[in-house]
Amino acid sequence: MASALTSIKNSSASSIKGYGGLASGLDRDTLIEGMTASTKAKIAKQQKKKQTYSWTQEAYRSVSSKLVEFSKKYTSYTNQSTNLSSPSFWARSSVTTVGANSSYVSVSGSSSLSDSMSIVGVKQLASKASITSNGNVSDSELATGSINFGSESVSTLEGQSLYFKYGTKTYSVSLSSGTASDGFTYDYSTAESAEKSIARALKNVSIGNGKTLAEVIGVQTTGANASDPTTALAKVNFISKDTAGNTIQITGGTSGALSALGISDIESVSDENKTITADGFSTELKNRTQKLFDSKTFLDRVAGKGVSFTYNGTTQTIEFDKTRQSEYGDLNGLANYLQTELAKKFGSGRIAVTPDGGTLKFETKIPNTSTNGITNDNTNDTSSVLSISSADIGITGKNGALKVEAGESNRLNLTSSLINSGLNSNFDGKTADTELKLIINNVPITGLTYGSSMSDIMSKINSSDAGVTISYLQNADKFSIVSKGDGSAGKIEFGPDDDSSVLFHDYTTKDGQDAIVSVKYAGSETPVELIRGNNTFNLDGLNITVNGAFGYSGNTLAAGTEPITFNAKTDADTIVSAVTSMIKDYNDIIELVNKEVSTKPNRSYEPLTDDQKEEMTDDQIEKWEVKAKAGMLFNDSELRGLSDSMRFIFDSGSADKATLESFGISTSTDYSDNGKLVLDETKFRAALESNSSDLQKLFTRQADSTTDDKGGVMARLSEITEKYAGTTGATKGILIERAGSVYAPTSILKNSLQTAMDSLDDVIERLNTQLKTETDRYVKQFTNLETLISQMNSQSSWLSSSLGS
Repeated sequence: MASALTSIKNSSASSIKGYGGLASGLDRDTLIEGMTASTKAKIAKQQKKKQTYSWTQEAYRSVSSKLVEFSKKYTSYTNQSTNLSSPSFWARSSVTTVGANSSYVSVSGSSSLSDSMSIVGVKQLASKASITSNGNVSDSELATGSINFGSESVSTLEGQSLYFKYGTKTYSVSLSSGTASDGFTYDYSTAESAEKSIARALKNVSIGNGKTLAEVIGVQTTGANASDPTTALAKVNFISKDTAGNTIQITGGTSGALSALGISDIESVSDENKTITADGFSTELKNRTQKLFDSKTFLDRVAGKGVSFTYNGTTQTIEFDKTRQSEYGDLNGLANYLQTELAKKFGSGRIAVTPDGGTLKFETKIPNTSTNGITNDNTNDTSSVLSISSADIGITGKNGALKVEAGESNRLNLTSSLINSGLNSNFDGKTADTELKLIINNVPITGLTYGSSMSDIMSKINSSDAGVTISYLQNADKFSIVSKGDGSAGKIEFGPDDDSSVLFHDYTTKDGQDAIVSVKYAGSETPVELIRGNNTFNLDGLNITVNGAFGYSGNTLAAGTEPITFNAKTDADTIVSAVTSMIKDYNDIIELVNKEVSTKPNRSYEPLTDDQKEEMTDDQIEKWEVKAKAGMLFNDSELRGLSDSMRFIFDSGSADKATLESFGISTSTDYSDNGKLVLDETKFRAALESNSSDLQKLFTRQADSTTDDKGGVMARLSEITEKYAGTTGATKGILIERAGSVYAPTSILKNSLQTAMDSLDDVIERLNTQLKTETDRYVKQFTNLETLISQMNSQSSWLSSSLGS
């Protein structure tokens, strides 16, 4: 805490103005310092008194904070893991199942009835209504498109990036390739498709406040036939759509993109010509020649690049070695090259690559299988998953060298449109814009078309009110639909006239069913048959999970079945740990309180003034204040009362004190310990094992005013902490009323010591005003004296001069 003392020297010196002693030769400032010394001494006295109050406040708070923290940790229901006043903390919470059939049931929690009930049978487990595809739902094929080994026109924009400056920030726009997760396919071949693709790329860039770059920058394209947007892309222009007055510029990009737009010298282009207006590019840039396509052969497009395959979760990259171009210059050569490289990466005989018309077909195989003793590598492996996961620019995508989308696999492509996903279904007469009608459990799934991706379709089903969850099981290549409703309450029904048969045309339906469990209670020979929608349920305080059926023959309980019983024990380690921690914290409080009340103050060490601090080092100040703060609460009556209360939780000779000692908790016999508690862990654990009920009551028993019973251990400790450090109510605990606490925010500025310090501030302010008045008066008097002496000196000089002449 910063010192409450202010600089008296500064406050007085600052009020002494002008120059003294020029005529009289008197040391005016020193004389005034002496003449105001009495007032300054009064100020220093009050400031020291305030600092003492502040240190006293800190000392009280150090004790009250310990008490509040103790109460919160051991008597508050917000800390269940250490709340020693709660009966549930002491409950027998370590529960296990017992019996030959115990593997069919797991249990947790606690219950007072655990000894008086048993599970005598589980007739059936609960299961949710579900639908599972019978066969593979995909066409199980991974193939490229028709590969052109000759020359073809290739976009110079695809896979590149452009940089735009909007206001003061620069944004990178990636001109992506392939198909996005929502099914959108990037295509830069025609003016129409390129405009949509570039606009989508702009939309992908956020500029803050929920806006995207597409909202402030537009794109215009022109085809080879200016009147036909479906012709090859011939010109690209960007326009400003901004209405906020921000400047928009094209500032850079990848070399390929800049060359395509004819601005590879962007660094030398002036800011004015980089600026994009509502009319688009500047005239300078509009007049540049754009080269939006290159003529390239297959080898030109792939040599030196790579394509990544993922096989059963492992990804490897196949490089098209520039020095081996002759090996993959035609379809057969490419098939052999890829198969050889795939064998190196994933093992021989696992992946077969074969030409199929103008395409390549990839199949997973079981290597070295044997038929009638003849080894072959032709057995299909329908369990393995193979995909083209990624590739360098120009290899994958609609117009890529391999004419196949990244992510294409021998399973469903969840990011492609439904029509192109590889789903084994009939799409005759369907286009990407055709509405996909789905009704599940009488709930229409809206906003879907045959152009929607499988991922989007499943997401909309799962987020709808249909009450089902659909998943695609990639390894099994099946759809799974599970009702969200538990047990027999769940259902899965498709609409009679919807398109569900497109997705789910061969499947097995399983109705939901409830768990049926027979429970027998002590004192009754007749079991109670419980019906639950979930295999996990609460049984009179115990959390039960059943995972297998037993004890039934048909619909009736089988005679002679050994029941499952419960063995409940107290969690001794947790309780011992909490009690050990409580005793340590309790003893720390006793030690702190007794240290405060027994430490005598050293009157030789008073609070330092600022003048004194200026003559000392930081280390000296710190050591001084440590000694000055000591003994602030010496022999304090409130802390004496607190110490006595904690020393005698139970009256000497009382039954509760004797019982507590028999359970292993006693008061130290060393007088200097001032009532610290001592734990005999061996005796305490034995009490937990043999007499946990009485031990629990001794700690958790509540006070009863009708019988004058002050309660058990924690009730009595809670009464002490509340008395001295209560943080709620109009009147807080004694120590908090005295010094305030951060745990009771309103008390920080409203406590008796703070009130006393506020009063001292008023006194100090009044004395400072008095000091200024005195100083100003003396300055005025000395100034008059100087004036008078100066006049007398002038007259004396005149007389001497006159008489001398």
